[in-house]
Amino acid sequence: MQRYLKIAVASLLPVALLGGCSDWLNGTGLTTNPNSPTKTGANQLFVGVTVTQTTVQTGDFARLFSMWVQSMAGTDRQYIPLANYVFDEDAFSSDWSNMYTGGGLIDERAIQAQELAAGDSIYVGIAKVMEALTVGTAADVWGDIPYREAVSSVLQPHLDPQQQVYSDIQAQLDTAIVDLQCAGPTCSGPGPNDLWYGGDPSKWLALAHTLKARFFMHVSTQDASAYDSALVEAKQGISSPDGNFVSYQSTAPTEWNLWYQFIVIQRSGYIGAGANLVNMLKTTSDPRLSQYYSTNSVGQYVGAPPTGGSGDYSNLSAIRLAQDFHQPIVTYAENQLIIAEAAVQTGDQATALTAFNAERASQGVTPHVGALTLSDVITEKYIADFQEIEVWNDWKRTCLPTLVAANASGIPGRVLYPLSAERNSNPNIPTPDQQPARNWNQPNACPTNL
Repeated sequence: MQRYLKIAVASLLPVALLGGCSDWLNGTGLTTNPNSPTKTGANQLFVGVTVTQTTVQTGDFARLFSMWVQSMAGTDRQYIPLANYVFDEDAFSSDWSNMYTGGGLIDERAIQAQELAAGDSIYVGIAKVMEALTVGTAADVWGDIPYREAVSSVLQPHLDPQQQVYSDIQAQLDTAIVDLQCAGPTCSGPGPNDLWYGGDPSKWLALAHTLKARFFMHVSTQDASAYDSALVEAKQGISSPDGNFVSYQSTAPTEWNLWYQFIVIQRSGYIGAGANLVNMLKTTSDPRLSQYYSTNSVGQYVGAPPTGGSGDYSNLSAIRLAQDFHQPIVTYAENQLIIAEAAVQTGDQATALTAFNAERASQGVTPHVGALTLSDVITEKYIADFQEIEVWNDWKRTCLPTLVAANASGIPGRVLYPLSAERNSNPNIPTPDQQPARNWNQPNACPTNL
């Protein structure tokens, strides 16, 4: 990241004008090249953030963690070792870079600076929400990450503790919530350049509350009071499926669903259905089975074991493999199930059951009758959040649903810091043998159940 931070810092320096030139020698086409602008506008930056963070949320990590929680499985070539937890330092180097460089934190901060100067608090708030999602995801995956010294004059930023990063993004979301209620003089926002929500600040406001609830849940293993905080935020969060934060896709080749691109266009056969979720849905006659998966060559729903390997396995359904399928990232279902879990953990069964059955109704599933357990809630979330990174976070936090690991090493709690994108140029990044097996918010390893 060092080389990128140099670029970021350089872009903040004032450009000195050469003396001795008359005004008639200045301007577009003379001293300014119209085809090589020195400053990118917020709208262009925001589209870049949209593209890059769609890749972060629905690309490599979505596939990897879907295999590790066994809703998908590695069925060919390098995806078989990945399913068996075999990866090196640079396996996810591009994902690390996407958190910080073009389309990541650098651009999110640039949007905030530009729009703060323009007095557009709506735009500033939206960029802050995107920053929180980006940085929070990085903390979920790697634990301790550069944040306070990132995108600054510090060329070799230190790692901030995961717990501090979560606290900082909670504060960032607090200010975003104020900004999104129009704290500035213009408040126009990105308008049609917002491919997520069409510039609707009310939807961004609800998303900010749901993200606060999500990240409170991520620290609940270390702070039980986080359940109360999550409950407060989720009750102000995404209130219907219309508010779902989903990827923008279309049938245009440049806007295809990334799972379609990977499975149909690029790497056919590398990944298939996972036996754990397939069998769970079959056992309960859950209607989401056919929504998520296709049948195999003989018309059966069959998932691969955790170790993966070749076979006549089901794939994603035509719905999920549509070129223009909008991949879920943060949803009403997640928000309701956060309420349900937090309420179960704080002894409020009535609130838990109401939220749980509201989510079930939105999924076309029969209501639950009787007391709810933590296992009930997390299992439902495991199903509802199919293909999302969040399922892995939930599993690390609760060890639910019960999974049989692919091998005795157990399902990983984090991935390695990248060598080429960070460790080679930043001495503050520990070597693999000095890195923890799990992050701060996963204090105990889940059983392998072998």
